[in-house]
Amino acid sequence: MRPFSHLLSQKRVRKFLIPLLCALAIVIFLQLLLGSRPVVQPVTSFQALKSIPATAQQVRTGFYPVNVYQLDLSSNTYYVDSYVWFRWRGAIDPIANLEFSNAVEEWGMTQQMGYEEPQKQPDGSLYQIMRVEGRFFQPFALSKYPLDEQRLGILIENSIHTAQELVYVADTEDSGFADTLSIQGWNINGWQVGSLLRQYDSQFGDQAASTDPYSIARFELLIDRPLSYFIWKLLLPLVIVLVSSWGALLLHPRYVDMRIEIPVTALLTTVFLQQSYSFALPEVGYLVLLDKIYALAYLLIIVALMEAIVTADWIKGETTEDYQRVMQLDRPFLVGQFLILVFGVLTLIFV
Repeated sequence: MRPFSHLLSQKRVRKFLIPLLCALAIVIFLQLLLGSRPVVQPVTSFQALKSIPATAQQVRTGFYPVNVYQLDLSSNTYYVDSYVWFRWRGAIDPIANLEFSNAVEEWGMTQQMGYEEPQKQPDGSLYQIMRVEGRFFQPFALSKYPLDEQRLGILIENSIHTAQELVYVADTEDSGFADTLSIQGWNINGWQVGSLLRQYDSQFGDQAASTDPYSIARFELLIDRPLSYFIWKLLLPLVIVLVSSWGALLLHPRYVDMRIEIPVTALLTTVFLQQSYSFALPEVGYLVLLDKIYALAYLLIIVALMEAIVTADWIKGETTEDYQRVMQLDRPFLVGQFLILVFGVLTLIFV
């Protein structure tokens, strides 16, 4: 059986293969351009609480997570074990109709009260603390994966009383997270806590229900991935494959078979590498950063393959001049591929 590279070196096959590779390279290039467009974020119903209504009972609310685990990008969920406390004055019990807005599988959530009854404080206010452990949902923004930054949030609101009656005021002084808290594979960069308003566009069938917004307290952990994860686990294998494909340009032009087979093998290997990280990601309607880097790699490998096929015609005479002509193209072509890779990756990361 003739080797695959021998078939590619035939003029009749090249007549169709080269236009096909050109078309594929154009498609990848356009995908890179289109995929670089910013992802449009969906319109949210949350608004910042700018002022507290005079009629509202204020509830000072704080958060203190002690554990975060099972962060799953494919399902946009994570488990949080946290303390949540409330301090208030007034007749409305802020815990009676409390909801964790972004909780998942509430049947499996643990909510343990610190006291059987709210405790009266020296200033006359009431105090209650609870420990909550459960699974929460947060749509992850993955356009910069694997250099993405995420926010792991906990949202609480009252299902009965609107912001005209009850407002959760974030306790920025005592909120925080345990110094022993760690998330495997992620850096914790800090936290944010704030008070929001949520406007529902429905009365849920109750014509007598108020259309006023509801008060929400939100706590978020700010996390990102270590740079070493991107460099050593994701980028390095791809670079090794690309460098091996460039090895074809260092071979003597007489080795036509190897100069074609090496880029083909690198192309197939790149496909498998991309599949290995794609399984951990949810289905998204845009290219993530690593997808764009792989698209650039595909483009470089296809162009290298085209160069090997085209220059196979130049050495039919097997003269020294023919070989020299190919080598004069190989060296600048190799340098150009390297520069395009470096500047392309840096551009995709920082733009």
